[in-house]
Order: sequence, then structure tokens, then C-alpha cells
Amino acid sequence: MYLNRIIHKPLYSILSIVLGLLPIFSKAQLTTSTAMTPAQLVQNVLLGSGIVATNITFSGTADARGTFNGASSNIGLSSGVILATGDVSAAVGPNNAGGLSVGGSGNISNDIELNAISTNTLYDAAILEFDFTPTSDTIKFRYVFGSEEYMEFANSNFNDVFGFFITGPNPLGGNYNGQNIAQIPGTGTVVSINNVNALNNAAYYFDNENPAGATVQYDGFTVPLTASAFVQCGSSYHIKIAIADAGDGSWDSGVFLEEGSFSSTGNVFITTNTDFGGNPGTNDTMFYEGCGAATITFDRGTTHLAFADTMNYIIDGTAGNGIDYSMITTEVIFAVGQQTATVVINSLYDLLTEGMETVILKVFNTSPCGTVNDTSTVTVYIVDSPPISVTLNNDTTLFCPSLNIPLTANATGGVAVGSYTYTWTNATSSSSTANVNPAVTTTYYVTVSDSCGNTASDSMIVNVIPYLPLQLSFNNDTVVCGGNEVLLDANVTQGRPDYVYNWSPNITNVDSITVTPGADITYTLTVTDACGLSVTDQVTVTVYPINADFVYNFTTNQTVDFTNLSTGGVTYFWNFGDGSFDSVSTSMSPQHYYPTDGTYTVTLISTNQEGCSDTTQQTVVVLPDFYFYFPNAFTPNNNGKNDVYMGYGVGIKSYRMRIFDRWGELIFETTDLYTGWDGTYKGNKLPGGVYPVVFDLEGYMVNPMQKFGHVTLIR
Repeated sequence: MYLNRIIHKPLYSILSIVLGLLPIFSKAQLTTSTAMTPAQLVQNVLLGSGIVATNITFSGTADARGTFNGASSNIGLSSGVILATGDVSAAVGPNNAGGLSVGGSGNISNDIELNAISTNTLYDAAILEFDFTPTSDTIKFRYVFGSEEYMEFANSNFNDVFGFFITGPNPLGGNYNGQNIAQIPGTGTVVSINNVNALNNAAYYFDNENPAGATVQYDGFTVPLTASAFVQCGSSYHIKIAIADAGDGSWDSGVFLEEGSFSSTGNVFITTNTDFGGNPGTNDTMFYEGCGAATITFDRGTTHLAFADTMNYIIDGTAGNGIDYSMITTEVIFAVGQQTATVVINSLYDLLTEGMETVILKVFNTSPCGTVNDTSTVTVYIVDSPPISVTLNNDTTLFCPSLNIPLTANATGGVAVGSYTYTWTNATSSSSTANVNPAVTTTYYVTVSDSCGNTASDSMIVNVIPYLPLQLSFNNDTVVCGGNEVLLDANVTQGRPDYVYNWSPNITNVDSITVTPGADITYTLTVTDACGLSVTDQVTVTVYPINADFVYNFTTNQTVDFTNLSTGGVTYFWNFGDGSFDSVSTSMSPQHYYPTDGTYTVTLISTNQEGCSDTTQQTVVVLPDFYFYFPNAFTPNNNGKNDVYMGYGVGIKSYRMRIFDRWGELIFETTDLYTGWDGTYKGNKLPGGVYPVVFDLEGYMVNPMQKFGHVTLIR
């Protein structure tokens, strides 16, 4: 709540009007300018009626003083003069810096009054001062003090300082000698960062760090306050308006002085306050038709409390007394000892759209100087309540269970002081949002109320499609023989397709697969549907292992020992593949003799105790046994008997026969076992005699060898 004060000459009474402050205009921006001279700032901007000012001076940098326009700002004053510890442009928002410093001279200030209210060295002082003559017994002006040092340095000794120091005769006795009149209302305590903040005298403080639509850079500032002093009509006074950085030249501060408020024109105090069922956020003198009340307080001060008194005022404006607002009289009565009296204006509904209407109150006062008649005027604005509306989400369809649906009510218009009030049907919430999880199709309603009790409603339907729980059928646990295949086949129904299949171990991402497990294993399948709901099942496959294997070894060219290397088997069946009478066996590791050489396929079938079998085959090449001999004589007489000399044998892989004469000359050679010597050399018959013979032999299972002998040729 902001407090606005206008002080006029104390003649008979003081008028205070407490008005509704509603945020009905959107906040735009604070602006500043340094175009005016110090004299223009005082004469053309600051001064109101009843003041004559002379000897206007300014101390500080030119960019530390200027004008401001706060009509579309949250500073609380429409326009006026600004003094700052740096460039006045640093006051312009939004508030997007925690400790802004712009400009400033960096010079140390030696001002007596400023130094008296600080324990630190002062820098960047901006001091506007002038002489003035009042035409009433009171002077006053409205101001706001703001600083970047809020709240970080509140309640410390490092705060920037400001003051309004008046010098001149005090009508209550003696003289003002640099008296600081920047005081907290109703106290003798000066306004400072330590004395007015979020913790101390918080009613006079505005926290600007997180407000919506902040247009001022300073982190905090006071509500509009009034500085005032009793004076002697027609006497000469001096005022010093000063501000400075403390401790260093950083973190700027500023003081805003309302345009036309430095005045001395009567005895009427005007304050503003409202009752709208909410917290006002601006200094607008407006409230809504049929909503809230403006309280007008007449404060006659303390001078005439010993007497009863009646104050008359004039009611004017476009709003009808008793029609647009509750009937009020044209006078207030003060009893002996009574300082204040109030009149309450309640706006009324008339069901007409009339736009903005005004209630104007006028009080006439006569200046103590005897030459000035003063009229104190207060205007209250009554406006039609803007229409309120609310919209909910579009209707929606819920396909999945346990899915929270966020409902959002978007309210616009109306009179929302602080916030709207939301009432839900079929949902539990007191804010603009609600989360619902309907099991059946449900219609949700929301009614929004503004600060004046105006309402609007909307609804939405959540259509719930019945959901049948996800079902999964899977293989039963099974037993297989080692090496056999198993089809894992999942059948998924209901839920919401599409389905996602997650196997453990990770063997596939579809619903079925054929596996060949080598050992006992459990397969787990989790199926998740489009609603994110899952079902899990398992199948355990028990594996009975069996592995047939063997090796073999020839003990002779035609005798083979078989060694059984099977695992898991308890019975065995052999087939040696030669078709002999003993070509099969059930021994574990049998021996077999192959009567004839050749290539044979040997089959082993191993069977375990559960009846699972495994078959393996190998090829065995059987060679004849090695045997060789040669005669020692032959008779090549063409009688058909013993006419050719040769060696004889079986199991021979390679063969060479060489025959020499007595002098070592080679007379015959062959590599064919079946080709012999006929007793000739180069077509001539050799005489009878003894001839050396050499055989080079290699068997299939016998290493290469040589045999030497002699053969007798008989003629």
C-alpha cells in the first residue's frame, strides 16, 4: 500500500483522502532527462503554489540531476526532479543488474550536513539548494528514495545517504539549523536504507528485486513519502536537497521529487489508501464500480484540538452522489480533542456502461498571510470493471491409465488485485492449474473470481477410452537335449500397441526366436505397450548335455584302436563302416581290424541317461600291411616260367629296382613293381652270372628303406 501526502496551510483543518490503488494500467518504462538547468528544475518542475524561490545552486556532475517521467512506471510518482549519486539514467529499468554504477565524478564530498549522517567517506554528492519564502505556515513536498544497495547493505554502515536540510525560523520556537525533514511519518526518525527496508518499517518499503513489470533499476525504494515543516508565513528559508555515495562510488542511489509538490498553500493533508480485498500495487487514484471503497480522512492537526469544529467541503464530478456511490454529506464534525474524521465512498453497481466517472472533493482555506485563498482538491476515479474471462484446455482423449492430465485456466481481464481466485469442480486445486487422472470420462469446470467478485467459467471434457491390462503368454519351462533348438514364442494381447520387447539376455527385439542353449538358462521377457505399462514373464530351459567325440590310432596298417572322448554319455554304438561281421560295437573304446584296405566312414552315437544322443563321424583310410621279398635267381629261357626278374610285396607306396654288372654299371632300372628284368642290356642277352640288385622302398605305414641283394642269371 502506498501513502500519498499533500500538505497545505493549517488554518482550521486538514483533509486526507485514502483512495483505492489498483494496477489497472500495464507498466511501461521510467524515463529521465538532463536537459534542464538547476534553475529550471526548481522553478519549472519542482515548485508548486505558495513558494517564491531564489539563489538556486547545484553542486555535482551535470548528469547527476535531471527530470523523470514515471507515469507508466512503478516508482509511484508521475513526474518530477531526480538527483542521483551517478548518472540519473542508471535509475531506468528494468531491474537487470544487482549493483549498477553509471557515471559519477568520484570526488569526495565535504558537505557538513551529509557527513553528519554518515560514518564513511562520501563520494559523488549531488546537492540542489535554494532560498524560498512561503505564503503559508507549512511547506511540504513528496519524494521517493531508491538504491541499488537494497537489501545487500541494509542494516550496515556502508549505506548511501540523503537528506532534506532546512534552515530558518521555527514557528514553534528557535531556528531550524540544517534540520533533516526526510522523516518516517509520525516519527522523528530520518529515512535511510537502515531505517526503511524489508525488515524495518516495511510498510514504507517497496521490494523491486522480483516484481512483475519492474520499470526501475534500483533494487528497492520507499513508497511515496511527504517531507514537511512548519514555517512562518513570509519569512526567508534555505533548503538543501542532497544525496551521496558512502564508502565508495559504487552501487548508485537516487531521490525522486514529485513535480509541483514543493508548496506552501494551506492546511489540508491528503493521503490515499484503499480496501479492495487485495493488495494495490500502484498509486492510481482509481477503483471500480461496485467494488471497494475510498476513505476520505479529514485531519485538522493538533493546533485546534481544544475546540469542536465543523469542516464543509464541496462535492463535484461526473459521478452521482447516492447513485454511482453511497450517499455522503458535505461536512465533517470534529469533537473536542478529535484530530481526524472520515467519510467513506462506496462505489455502487448501476448496471450501466459509463466509462470513467469522477468524484471531486474541494476544501477552501485562507492563507495565514491573509492574501491567498487556497482550494484543496481531491479527485477519485470510478471506472467500469473490465470483463473477466477464462479458458481451459481443449477437450482431450485419454488412452492410457495413470496418466496425469494438466489442466490450465487462463484468466484475463477483471480486477485482479494480487491474484484471481479459482474454484474447481471434479479437480482439487486452488490455483490456476490442476492435475487430474480420471478413471472414466469426466467434465471439469473452473470458475475464476476477481478482486471485485466478478466471475467467469469454462469447462473441458476428458474422454477416457477403456484400457484392458496388458497380457503376456509365454512358453512353459522345458527340458531339451544339448544342441537341440527351442522356439521361444511370446503372445501379447490387450494393452495399447505398439509393443516393445526387451529380452534378458538380449537375444532379439521381436516376439519370438529360436535358441540353442548350451547350458541351463532362464530367459526373461518384458513387454511394454504404448502407454508405458509393462508385463514380464520367464521361461527356464534345462539342458541335458551330450557330446559325441572320438580319436583313433592304427596299431597296424589294418588294425585301428578307437578312443571314446564323448562327454555326458552312458551308452555308445559304433559302426566301423566296412560291412564285416563285426562292423558294429557297443564298447566304449573298441578295436577293429579291417580285412581289406580302403576308405571307411566310422560313426559313433553317444547317448546320455536321459536318452539324449549325439552323433559324430570320421573318415578312416585303411592301407594294406607292408610285405616285400625278391628271388635270388631266374631263367629267362622263354618257357613261361621264371623268365623275368622282379620284387614282390604289398603295402608298398613307392618302389625302384636297379640292377648293376660286376663293374657297377647300371644295366636295368624300373619304378613299376610289376615290371621285371628279362636278362638283356640294350637289346643283347647278357651271359649267365651273378648281378648286384638294389631296391628303394617306402610303405604306407613304413619309412623309406633300401634292400640289397644279388640275382643269378641262369642260361
